[in-house]
Amino acid sequence: MWENRNNKVFKNKYVSVDQAEEDVKFRVVWWFKHYAKGSKDTVTAMLLNIKDLCIDVKPAIRTVSTAWLPPALITLKFNVYGSALGKPGQVGIGGVLRDFKGNVLCSFSLFIGVHESNTAEIKAIQKACALCVSNYSLIGRKIEVISDSNVAVSWVNNGGFGNINHVDTIYDIRSNLAILAATVVSFASRDSNHMADRLAKMGSSKMGEFVLWGGCLVL
Repeated sequence: MWENRNNKVFKNKYVSVDQAEEDVKFRVVWWFKHYAKGSKDTVTAMLLNIKDLCIDVKPAIRTVSTAWLPPALITLKFNVYGSALGKPGQVGIGGVLRDFKGNVLCSFSLFIGVHESNTAEIKAIQKACALCVSNYSLIGRKIEVISDSNVAVSWVNNGGFGNINHVDTIYDIRSNLAILAATVVSFASRDSNHMADRLAKMGSSKMGEFVLWGGCLVL
């Protein structure tokens, strides 16, 4: 909080309340993970359950939203999201790969520069597909890459290239989908993409980049 205050006072750098809150959460979780003893949880799991790990927290009033639904027994779901702080603005992408039990097999949160929102969404899909190709055990698995952007999903699936600025990205996605064979890209509402949404916002706020495979951090 003091760092954010100094950025505002001395550098005229605005930090929203949401950004400041996520920054605090991220720093607390990383401190606890690396300096406190006893936690075997992943950083992602701790971020999502931080309120349950704290003392004297008043229960928040939550609105009803569409819950994440597990895939079929042999299918994996890779929810992805892109977050842009402005038009254009700082862009972060995030994603989480889960099995039918909800076990997190892979997660990522990355800052990719200054872009507009559609670039954020298509880059998130690209990263998920690239990660799947990079893991030999996922080749041939039935995977559904899910984005909440109808525009980005249509660019991947409609046979054209949608936007001249994204030709290389879309070509790369389709090349990886050809390797994965049983993987598809589909649309779902943002409410069911909550975890990927938070990871992307962490990326856009430059709160620490990571790719996590089964509890192993890859910087």
